[in-house]
Amino acid sequence: MSKIATALTGMLLVAGVASAQTANPIADGLLLELKSHQQNMVSAAEAMPAEKYGFKPTPEMTSLADILYHAAQANHMLCAMLSGATPPETAVKATGTKPELVDQLTASFAFCAQEIPKLDPATLGAEVSMFGRKVTKGWVALHTALDYGDHYAQVATRLRLAGVIPPSAQRRSQ
Repeated sequence: MSKIATALTGMLLVAGVASAQTANPIADGLLLELKSHQQNMVSAAEAMPAEKYGFKPTPEMTSLADILYHAAQANHMLCAMLSGATPPETAVKATGTKPELVDQLTASFAFCAQEIPKLDPATLGAEVSMFGRKVTKGWVALHTALDYGDHYAQVATRLRLAGVIPPSAQRRSQ
């Protein structure tokens, strides 16, 4: 075997051992998404002036406060489904104050950070009930990641329309 082939074989073996040590790649990936999304969402919630929490781009659309409440609710529900835990109550409704909504959102991410590692990859095919339909835990994991992007897109839009630069855009311009 040539030196190059031997080196490549060694690298593949090391990579295989490293990937085998990642016992929970789905949970690990979700935790990476959670970290990024938490930073964006909480920073955005803090950036919006309190008096603009009720701002709606059109009367039919939701306000920032509505989205923050919904995002915390979704975090509680989805992360509980992944781990089998009972979701905490999302007590502060969209009519709550800015500090209350920010605290609740932050707590919902802490709940997810605690529950996501409990997702057993062997249970990804297990069925759970969500809004009256059967889905798998694998679907819930994918939906959680999709929700993160959807929620931040909605929040970033409201910030832009209210004259506030979203946190992710601020970091890119620095």
